[in-house]
Amino acid sequence: MIHSLRPHIVLALLLCVLCIDICVADATSAAAVIEPSLYSPEDNVQILNNDTLEEHLYNSSTCNFVQFINYFCGDCRRYAHTFKQIAWRLYDWRRLLTVSVVDCAQERNVQICRDYNIRQTPTLRLFPPHFQRNEQQIGFDVDPHEPAAIYTKLAEYMAQIKYTPELPNFEPITAEDNQLTLQKSVDYCNTISYIVLVYQPVGTTIGRDLILDLLRWPIVAVRQLDDQLLFTNFGLEPSNKLALIDCGGNALALQPAADSTEAYVASVTKYLQTVGHMAEPQLVTTPAPNVTKFSLDGEQAAIISTVLHGQPKVYRADLEQAIDKLLHIELPKVQVFKGENMLALQQLLKVLRLFNPLNASGKQLINRLSDFVNSIDASGELSGVAFQMQVENHERKLPKVFKSKRYVGCIASGPFLRGFTCSLWTLFHYLTVESAKSTDLPPGAVLATIHGFAKHFFGCGDCVQHFMGMAERRKLFEVKNADEQILWLWEAHNEVNERIAGDSTEDPKFPKLQYPSQELCEKCHNPTWNRKEVLAFLKCVYDKKNLSSYGLPTANGYD
Repeated sequence: MIHSLRPHIVLALLLCVLCIDICVADATSAAAVIEPSLYSPEDNVQILNNDTLEEHLYNSSTCNFVQFINYFCGDCRRYAHTFKQIAWRLYDWRRLLTVSVVDCAQERNVQICRDYNIRQTPTLRLFPPHFQRNEQQIGFDVDPHEPAAIYTKLAEYMAQIKYTPELPNFEPITAEDNQLTLQKSVDYCNTISYIVLVYQPVGTTIGRDLILDLLRWPIVAVRQLDDQLLFTNFGLEPSNKLALIDCGGNALALQPAADSTEAYVASVTKYLQTVGHMAEPQLVTTPAPNVTKFSLDGEQAAIISTVLHGQPKVYRADLEQAIDKLLHIELPKVQVFKGENMLALQQLLKVLRLFNPLNASGKQLINRLSDFVNSIDASGELSGVAFQMQVENHERKLPKVFKSKRYVGCIASGPFLRGFTCSLWTLFHYLTVESAKSTDLPPGAVLATIHGFAKHFFGCGDCVQHFMGMAERRKLFEVKNADEQILWLWEAHNEVNERIAGDSTEDPKFPKLQYPSQELCEKCHNPTWNRKEVLAFLKCVYDKKNLSSYGLPTANGYD
């Protein structure tokens, strides 16, 4: 039995990370690694990774709000605009909260995403100051993802933290407090020029919210009172609800227009501006990435032209990329393979072994991995770390397996489009067609394998949810023969294309159309789908004999 292992080695980082056919590393400098990202520091978002996340969390005296993403995940790309708006607003809370993002689709981040059990994205996590991960603590999930719900959740969480003296204090003042004790509790008359007192009745959050909304005024310290009688400790009337003490010790009752956070903020702000103070400026927002404004180099443009104007083909480069990402990113992110997800892993490797499109080294690699996972007892378990080590150890002993470092048929005309998800669909279609020639698997076995992969291993939460629903609605497990299996996946893929056609994640050069088009297969339309002709078309396009080595550095080593 192989038990879960704690990571005990530092995994080598790839110096050049390929993302949607864009190599962005400086070939002359290993240190010059620039990777595409959905976010930038101008969005009030720190880009963290395997080397920096835990150091950042531990050294931070503030709370930390982290989004874990997969750049290939359509939902992550769609959510980027919303998250930018959230991060822009949270810029005003930066004295208490830092906003960060970690991309789990990057190979160098496999370990950190596994350690934090990030299975589907986008995942939002909240961490207290000086956080240290252990087996029981990996942060607090923030859900749902709507902005209003997020602000409420963050406010509730931050108000429970006891910060260092130089940061805001959410604890109510006590009956023993007076001007002297409050002045001693802050850097009075140096960084702090005013103490604001606010009455927060039981069951309300007006005091908490005032603290947060006045964070743009670092010269102000806000303290809450849960008993109006405590205003008398400062020479004020017990009927007061909002007051201000200046650096000279003068207490002034403020008269807000209403009992609301907005009115209280306006009252304090008006007074501070009257005496010549200004709040810190808000963040100047930046637009979401515009994928249509992207410069293609000559080689990329040539590939796109070839793919768009050539005959339908399956490119080995795309199949390689799909399996490469599966073995090096998606599968190793699993914390533990055990029970149902162990069976899913074994079945996935079995199908890849039977219909392996890789070169001779790739066939050996899949064979050895399949033998290894099948050697584990039915009641045993395997850690993601151990699986990752097996992949690396076997790959190291073989001639180069993955020669493709770009997508070809799945190339994109802009960042974060197509790529991995396209290559997965291509691989799955290829597997259904190849399995139709074989009697090694029962009917529907490839679809069941795809279902197991989506359920247990695929990192895009939105994609998984839709696929699981479609599998149930279209009765995936009732497929009776190999031809039905091919057509089931074709219909499912067209359903997905119809659902996301015109979506912000759609590549304008490769629109989500119903496949095959009449131009590609006139006989397939008569006038509705002619399933017999569609089946013949798919068997031709996705046949192993139709695999193209275009885009690979060499075709040597393939069958």
